[in-house]
Amino acid sequence: MITQPATPFRKRLKRAVLLRLAPFPGALFIRLLRRTLKIKMVGEGAVKEIKAGGGQYIMAFWHGTLLLMVYAYIGKKLTFLVSWHRDGELITRIMNRFGMDPTRGSTSKGGLRALHALLKKAKQGYDIAFTPDGPKGPARVVQMGVVQTARLSGLPIVPIGMAALKKKLCAHGILS
Repeated sequence: MITQPATPFRKRLKRAVLLRLAPFPGALFIRLLRRTLKIKMVGEGAVKEIKAGGGQYIMAFWHGTLLLMVYAYIGKKLTFLVSWHRDGELITRIMNRFGMDPTRGSTSKGGLRALHALLKKAKQGYDIAFTPDGPKGPARVVQMGVVQTARLSGLPIVPIGMAALKKKLCAHGILS
């Protein structure tokens, strides 16, 4: 049997259904994953000092560590830069479930408009989150967007990192 590719309508319908249904289980997965981890914060004193003084900051982390960064944020109002791509829409909808407010744009599409929106939100008291290497990369190479945002807003850039150690658990002596 020969299968034909999905029609544009079927593709759009499939994407619409995915965007409608996936955010709840996506956010639930992140919450459940977080419950399985023991997180140790190192060097959080600088951020707590900024927040204690009523300041704001730009949280910068590599694109490859995006999944659990919602738990690294210290503060109350966060906007994050997210692309206009389909994946960006899904990320936006999942992060909305954590009370975070997206700013849409990227270096290749709507960058100047996004920069203005980020600066406006900074004036409204928002902290800003960035993946300075972006989804297109190159990985772990800082692009100018985060630097320009810091320069124009006057906010300090605080690099944030997350790492995981592999660990096996022993359940009643079965695994070791």
